[in-house]
Amino acid sequence: MKVTFPHLGTMHIFCKAIAETAGIDYIVPPKTSKRTLTLGVKHSNECICLPFKIILGNFIEALELGADTIVMVGSGPPCRLGLYDLVQKVILEDLGLHYRWLTIPPRLDWPALLKNRDETRELKKELSLKNITTFPYALWIGWKKMMACERLEKLALRVRAREVITGRTEKMLQKALAGLDKAKTGRAIERAIIEGEKILGSVDQDRGRQPLRVAIVGELYTVMDPQINRGVERKLGEMGVEVTRTSWFSSHILRSLGVGRENRRERLRYYRASLQYLGYDVGAECNVSIGETILRAKDGYDGVVHLMPFACMPETTASGILDRVSRDLGFPVLTLILDEQENEGRITTLLEAFVDMLMWRRQRFH
Repeated sequence: MKVTFPHLGTMHIFCKAIAETAGIDYIVPPKTSKRTLTLGVKHSNECICLPFKIILGNFIEALELGADTIVMVGSGPPCRLGLYDLVQKVILEDLGLHYRWLTIPPRLDWPALLKNRDETRELKKELSLKNITTFPYALWIGWKKMMACERLEKLALRVRAREVITGRTEKMLQKALAGLDKAKTGRAIERAIIEGEKILGSVDQDRGRQPLRVAIVGELYTVMDPQINRGVERKLGEMGVEVTRTSWFSSHILRSLGVGRENRRERLRYYRASLQYLGYDVGAECNVSIGETILRAKDGYDGVVHLMPFACMPETTASGILDRVSRDLGFPVLTLILDEQENEGRITTLLEAFVDMLMWRRQRFH
């Protein structure tokens, strides 16, 4: 058995840690590239969203390298992520690629558990007693690495907005994450966090700078993956903007498990705020995108960047409503619709114009 999984932000770091700790062979797909996108586009319907195409490309490249077991997350309607497994299985089979598939359900209800049992029946035959008995510990190591990644990334968001030498924070973040990736035990992870924070703390910063504050909202894959969003978070930071986002692996996992009181309370606040414009739960991140934008405006943020894949149904709904929210509140919102045709230069130009406008507003009204 050689398991693989899609690329999504730093997910490969802690997914790899789980497999390594449990003694399960794995193959990390090559870093998402132009070839990855080309493969996904070639074998997908042109109207399907960009995350589907990228993930499909990840799987094709991993299977080419010898992976034989795909681990994929599930979702519920109206987001089409819940149908990715059904469609991608057909495409991969038509390509003559051989694999086993394991879906991690978004919620631990009986239908999901029964489906999961069927998928794991054959896989269990290839697992040793050691694989099984060490798996809980492996999950703990994976969780610690995931939380460590998020801790370093959140620190980088603050440092990047104040860096003196543009691009320095990103280099130091990658160095810190590389050190974390090598950690094998809980204590080693703690040491890697301390070392990573020192590395990021070594970046020269303009402590007197008052950076703009911008929240990034939208579909979780495009928000969390810099390859898909063309580095929007990094670009904003290097333009002197302190970025905030609520889409993190931990928040989505805790929500799926029904735990994490603070995270649920925050999400409920966003949902309730959205009801003045949208009287029901559309699903996925739609209501959260709207509600968070409203509350960020009230909290004194300078603006919001809304990210969405082309043809994403929940975020298309959110996009139209956010136009009205922006007008009603006099609050800047920039929506970026991402697909395979997107040009990085265009995104950079739009972000530069947006930041210039935010600076002008700050100088005028403050």
